[in-house]
Amino acid sequence: MEPTPKPASRGVLPVVLRGSCLCGMVRLESKMVPGAITICHCRECRKASGNPFLTFGLFHNDYIQWSVASSAGTKQLVGDLADGNGGGIKLTYYSDIAVRGWCPRCGTPLFMKYHCRPDGTSIAMGLVDNGHIVGALPPVKEHIFLADKAEWWNVPPDDGIARHDGFNEAFARRLREWSDRGRPQRLDIPPAPFHFRL
Repeated sequence: MEPTPKPASRGVLPVVLRGSCLCGMVRLESKMVPGAITICHCRECRKASGNPFLTFGLFHNDYIQWSVASSAGTKQLVGDLADGNGGGIKLTYYSDIAVRGWCPRCGTPLFMKYHCRPDGTSIAMGLVDNGHIVGALPPVKEHIFLADKAEWWNVPPDDGIARHDGFNEAFARRLREWSDRGRPQRLDIPPAPFHFRL
């Protein structure tokens, strides 16, 4: 499987993007702009956000830093937040292919981490703070799960963005390969409430 894109690093990279949840308890800093931006229309994203879709940017884990504020001060989170110990971020499982992270105080959706992509995190782009972006963000790459789209929402017909009824073919292939290997994942991740069908 191809790795998650990351910047060509030459020395120490500056922070190029900052963001936070609605209440400001959970903060994000990134030393890269997202490698790709996707609009997801799946039922889970619609229900989780209360909107017709969620927009995610794909980031390499090595270039992002989460921190959580508390009465004891701000704590930087280390390592894979999908390991069952979110360090102050609430983790939920709507399927057996990914874990989602939330602010435990205000409920803002923060990210989704697919088990088949351990080096990447799909971060909710609504977290990104205006005025805290250095450089240009890539254009939105695609709409996914249009088969689940809200009936009351009309996708602009001329937006020039790729459209898929489910995952795009490259990611569907990644999921199939992961599934064919027995769906390896960390043993400390709790079982999912139901199984996603490929």
